Amino acid sequence: MAFILVVDDEQMLRTTLRAILQRAGHEVAEAEDGAKAMELFRVNTPDLVITDIIMPNREGVETIGEMRAAAPDLPIIAMSGGGSRGGELFLSLAARLGATQTLAKPIRQAELLAAVDACLASRHRAGGGDRVISA
Repeated sequence: MAFILVVDDEQMLRTTLRAILQRAGHEVAEAEDGAKAMELFRVNTPDLVITDIIMPNREGVETIGEMRAAAPDLPIIAMSGGGSRGGELFLSLAARLGATQTLAKPIRQAELLAAVDACLASRHRAGGGDRVISA
């Protein structure tokens, strides 16, 4: 269906998101921080990015801004620890910097898949659905 880049410094969360997304028929790449995400992004631009906000090396907000500048129509889902006021502020900032949608952790599977489907549907309607994968 789609090529999705999942960016989070928590290995267990990346593994869980990968499993959910692959069961839904998507191809998934993983990055542990924004620096690695940008390396992967430059090699093969994904159809969708799901990124944490607070990470070592390069945070999600900076990564979102750089990806948005390079690919203005790329759907980006930002996620952050949801229970705290700080998490809400980070998600609000991510939305202002170009995140298409935001999700507060912990994320339920149905919530994740609904956000992914909505982002991919809007990209397809905008004509961004024909992607060529480079080796």
